[in-house]
Formats: sequence, structure tokens, C-alpha cells
Amino acid sequence: MSLIPVRDLKSVHRLQAGVSIVEALVALLILSFGMLGIAGLYLESLRSNRTALSRTAAVALINDMGDRIRANRGGLTNYVLASGTAATSSKDCSTALCTPAEIATWDKAQWYTSVTTTLPNGPDGTITPLTSIAYTAATATVPARYVIQAQWRETGTTDWLSAQVEVMNLGID
Repeated sequence: MSLIPVRDLKSVHRLQAGVSIVEALVALLILSFGMLGIAGLYLESLRSNRTALSRTAAVALINDMGDRIRANRGGLTNYVLASGTAATSSKDCSTALCTPAEIATWDKAQWYTSVTTTLPNGPDGTITPLTSIAYTAATATVPARYVIQAQWRETGTTDWLSAQVEVMNLGID
């Protein structure tokens, strides 16, 4: 037997009606904010993975050009490419005999095409990646060297990302 009259128990029960609904709504609100946070972290991880993939591709492309330069010792001075300049070749050296200078021109054209088709084209898809190859002649104490660089802009950003490799030509003037 309860010490509280039945009439008072009904009023206490009525006062607590709806409290569980408010608690459920608060819990749902907290859960919603947590899910938004998880979605934000997921999007950031996707963006970081895309950038890492672009950097890996850029380094592979730059190393490919370094290998092309090392393989064509006769055309070393012909590999210079100014930043923002499109490289083209009128001769296909994969099927025709070419001089070292023509091979260098063909290598630059092939590399430029690979860079522009592999790396992202900016936030709106219209910004072509930039490529450059700078040559520094050898001195009495420093060997000849190339600095090969690729720059690009990821989708959704306005910052330029870049990768570069310096290729030393030891024993070559």
C-alpha cells in the first residue's frame, strides 16, 4: 500500500508526460551533430587522399622525364622547357629514326601530354598544369643539372601544388 493517495499519483504521472520525448529529441540532436562531424572528417580524408594521389602521379611523371633525359645523353641541352610553355613535336620518334635533338623534343611533348592529362586541371577544370625543365650548365666544381617541375591545382582549391626533382649529370659537360 502506498502512502500517496491515488489522486496525487495521477497528477505526478501527468507532470512527467512528454519528458521522454524531449530527452529523445535532445539525444537525436546530439547524434546529428556527431554524424555531421564524422561526415566532415570523411570528406577531409577523401580530399587528402586525392591530393596524395596527385602528388604520387606528379613524382612518377617527373622521374619519368629524368629517366628520359639520362637515356638521351646526346640531346641534353635540348630538354629545356619554359614554365607554361606547351611542348609539341612534329616527328613521332617511336616509329621513325630521330636525332638526339628530335628525341628530346619528342620526349618533352610526350611528357607534357602525360602531365596535362594525368594531373588535375584546377577547381573548374580549365587550368592546365604547368611544367618546366631548367638546365644549368656544368662548371669546374658543379656538374650539369636539370630541375624538372610540375605544378597543378586540385579541384576545390586555389593553391598551386608542385613537385620537382633535380637531375645531376655527373661526368658530362
